[in-house]
Amino acid sequence: MQGKKAKILSVIVPAYNVEDCLENCLESLLQTKQREKTEILVIDDGSKDSTGEIIDNYAARYPSIVKAFHKKNGGHGSAINLGIMMSSGSYLKVVDGDDWVDPIAYDAYLYKLSKLAFQKSNLSNLPCDLVVTPFICVREKNGKRKKRKKKVEGTEKFPKEKILFFQKIADKIHIRMHEWTIRTKILKEHKIVLSEHSFYVDMQYIIFPVPWIQTICILPYPVYCYRLGSQTQSVSIKNMQKNRLQHYMVLQSLVQFYKEQELEGERKEILSYLACGIAKMEANQAQICLSLPIGTSAKSELVSIEKKLQKTCSAAYQANPKYSLWLLRKSNYLLYPIAAVVWRIVKQAK
Repeated sequence: MQGKKAKILSVIVPAYNVEDCLENCLESLLQTKQREKTEILVIDDGSKDSTGEIIDNYAARYPSIVKAFHKKNGGHGSAINLGIMMSSGSYLKVVDGDDWVDPIAYDAYLYKLSKLAFQKSNLSNLPCDLVVTPFICVREKNGKRKKRKKKVEGTEKFPKEKILFFQKIADKIHIRMHEWTIRTKILKEHKIVLSEHSFYVDMQYIIFPVPWIQTICILPYPVYCYRLGSQTQSVSIKNMQKNRLQHYMVLQSLVQFYKEQELEGERKEILSYLACGIAKMEANQAQICLSLPIGTSAKSELVSIEKKLQKTCSAAYQANPKYSLWLLRKSNYLLYPIAAVVWRIVKQAK
C-alpha cells in the first residue's frame, strides 16, 4: 500500500436518486488539498434520475480520485458490498450521497489518518484498526438548518489522538456509522458482507467487524454531516413503519451473529459491546411499534419482539438503554397505551 500512488482513505458513496444533493457531497470530499490521498467510490445503485450522469462527470474530471460504478438496484448494503470489494485505501469510510463532510474537519482528519495508516503503536506493535470521529446532525425544516454536534458515546474520558486497546474500552462506548472509519484489510480478510435489498444495514456494518478490531483511535474532528428531516429517508417514521420487517430482519441477523461469537468463546467485553448495539436497535424497533396506530395489534407486535429477544439473546435484552422501555416491561406492557401517546407528544415537539 505504500508509495506515491497509495491511497490512505477509500470513501464509499452509495447513491440512489440523489441528483439534488450528490454534487454537494462530492464537492465537500474534493475540497481538501489532500484529496490525492483518497479514492471516492461512487456507487450508482440503479438510480432513475440523473445521478449516474453526475457520477460519470466527476469521474471524468477527477480520474485519479473519483471512480464511477453503476449497478442494478440492490439497496444500501449492496452498494457498500461493491465498494468494499473495489476499495484499495488503507482505511474505509461510508458517506451517503445525500450527506456531506465538513471540509475543515475532513482535512484535519485526513492529515491524522495519513499518519495512522503507517504508524505502529506501542501496543504490541499493532496498527490502528478503527478511527472514530464525532459528527454533525443537520436538521432541515421549513428551509432552515439546525446543526447539533454528536459526541462519540462514552468516549469523553478517554484520551484523544492516541491508539488504545479496543477491548479495554469496548464495554463503555458505542460507535455509530457516521463516526466510523475502519482499516480496509479487516473487512476484506473477514469477508464482511451486508444484507442486500434492505434498509438499516448500517448496524451490520458497525457490528460484524467488531471481533477483529484490536485497536482504536478517537479523533476530535466532527467530519460527517448527517442530513435529517427528509421524508424520503429510511429513518423517517413513515418509512420505518413501512419497512419495519426489514428493520427486524437486520436485528435478527445481529442476534444470530452474537450467538455465533458467544459459541466461539469471544471475550466478554466484545460480547458486551455487541449486546449493547443489539439493544439499541431493538429499542428502535420498539419505538416503531409505539408509533403505529394504538391498538392490540401494535401491542402484540411489540410484546412478541420483546419476548423473542429475551429468549434468544438475554444479554441484549438486559442491556436495554431506554428507561421508557424498562417501565413498559415492569408494567407487563400495561402502560403501552400511555407510552404510545407520550411517544407522539415527544416526537411532535422535536
